[in-house]
Order: sequence, then structure tokens, then C-alpha cells
Amino acid sequence: MAAALGQPAPYWFHTLRDRDAIAAWRPGSAPAVVPARDVATPITALTELAADEPDGSPVAEVCWYLAREVRRRDHTLVTRQIAELRKDAAGGGDGAHLTLGAVPASLLRPTPPEPTETVRRAGWLSIIERRDVLAYRVADFAQHWDGGRDWHTGAVTDLYPVSCTTAQEWAKRLTPAADDQPPTVLEKGLLRHADDADVLLHDPITSLPVLHHSPGGRNARFYTYSLQRLPTRSPLAAVVLSGSGYTCWIRTQDGTLWLAPEREGSGIGFGYSGNGCHILARLIDVLLDDISASAARSSDPAAPRGLFELLRDTPYDRTTTYTRAQLLAARTN
Repeated sequence: MAAALGQPAPYWFHTLRDRDAIAAWRPGSAPAVVPARDVATPITALTELAADEPDGSPVAEVCWYLAREVRRRDHTLVTRQIAELRKDAAGGGDGAHLTLGAVPASLLRPTPPEPTETVRRAGWLSIIERRDVLAYRVADFAQHWDGGRDWHTGAVTDLYPVSCTTAQEWAKRLTPAADDQPPTVLEKGLLRHADDADVLLHDPITSLPVLHHSPGGRNARFYTYSLQRLPTRSPLAAVVLSGSGYTCWIRTQDGTLWLAPEREGSGIGFGYSGNGCHILARLIDVLLDDISASAARSSDPAAPRGLFELLRDTPYDRTTTYTRAQLLAARTN
């Protein structure tokens, strides 16, 4: 290629592959100056959504931060790659046979400060309640970026009313979802794999969507989101462990039934000594003291041994209820 071009072949690092710059290149051209951007993480939706928001909007603050942070990381990456290429070329390596097709444009802003957790959660709460295509794209970006870390929802959970009486009790409070407008971001997430016979419902307690799969059939089940925090001040009164799907329910003293908080990718379980049981024990340990505590992580400190052993020895093929008094006794034993 160098012989055909009369010079070393041009190379564009993947964050600098601008179609117009590549098409305009000719032998002897100086490297084009293009913004560093990874095609796998496009930020257009972020900037468009932020541009339409009013001053002081948490949505805008979250979107602008992400867009600028992506640009900063892409710029840092390609700057390091170019330095490595030049070092290799200076040492007589394969880099000596290449010339740069493009270099990154300078970043004129300092490293962006991350918004506070309160601002991040407020911004995402507004976004995932929207029903427009731009919000869908921004939400999709978040799922690829950090799995929706700052959303108020966590893992998608499937519930089996045929074999779980607690799920039947919970299902009685569900109401039909609005069918005269496009789905929200969260509804769209559930509907992505829905069948024609499935029905979209609404949980008035959590304001979350619920997908009723095969209603009336032998394989009927519900799909919904768990929360990362329970929006209540009523203390934990009991924990209900359903062997149907390893589901954990939290009943608070005001009688409300909640799915246990659970993060995406951090499954909870019982009846065995694996990681899911450790995570559930950590969760119950903190909920006994603070019902609004965040969903547990695998990196959190270990729960008291007695509480873990209680959950480990719980039968996984039936429904078991532990009262607050039983849980506290296990924790202190």
C-alpha cells in the first residue's frame, strides 16, 4: 500500500473514523482534526434531550454530564493510543509504516464534575417516565453505559400467580395501564418481548408497569421491575420467601406488600449457600434498621451469620414467612 500511495498508509483509530475525513484524504494530506467519538456510544440523543430542557433541569444536567464524560474518555483513550503508536514507530516497529489519518480535536472544557446522587436520580426518574423516542434512546444509552445504575428500578422479576399465593395477593391491586398513548420507557422495556395476548398493567403502589403474560393460561406469569429502594417509612414487619422463582417479598407494618429491592445483575436467593443468599441476608439485615435502604451489593459487608444460616436453611420448594421478631432473633444469635 505504501508503494501504491507513495507514502506510509493512513490509519484512523476507531474513535477518529469520521466518514467525511476519510473520504477527503489524499496522499500528502495532513491529519484531519476530528472530535474523538466511539460509534458504540453515540451521544447525539443525550445532547438533543438536554438542549430542549429548561435551565436547572436535572435531566439536562445528567445528559450533559454523560455526553461530556463520554467525550473525555474517548479523547483520553485515543491520545494514549497515538502516543503508543509514535513510540512504536520511533523504535522501528510496525508503526513506522503508518501515518495518522486524523488526530483528536482539543477538549476545551475541564473534566466534568459528576452530578450529586439526588440530581442523578431525579433526572433519570423524569426520563424513564417519558413516552417519546428521544427518551427511549437516552435510556438505551444508560443501559449500555452503566446498566441504569441511578434509576429507581432494579432487576426485572417474573412472578408466578399459579403457584404463589403471595403473588396472587399482590396481583389484586393491579390496574389496567393506559392504552391511548405510547408506552413509557419502562413499559417499552417490558413490552420488548411481549406476545400479542399479553396485557400491560399498572401497580398503583409503586407506579411501575407490569406485563401479564398468557393471562388465564397454565403458563401465566407477571413481569415487573423491582425497586432499588422501597418508598416507605413503615418498618419491616415480615419477609415472605416464595419457592416459586426464588421470590422475596417484604411486608411492612402498614400491611403493604413489596418486592424486595434488587439490583440488576445481583440476584437474591435462599435455600442454598451461594452468593444470592448472602446478598439477601445483607439486604434483610439493613432493612430491619432502615426500610428505605438501598438494594444490597455483593461487595457489601457480610450479614450476621445467624441471619444467613436462617435463609440458607429455608426450604426452596415452598413459601416461608419470617416475622420481624424471628429475623431479629436470628441476627443476634
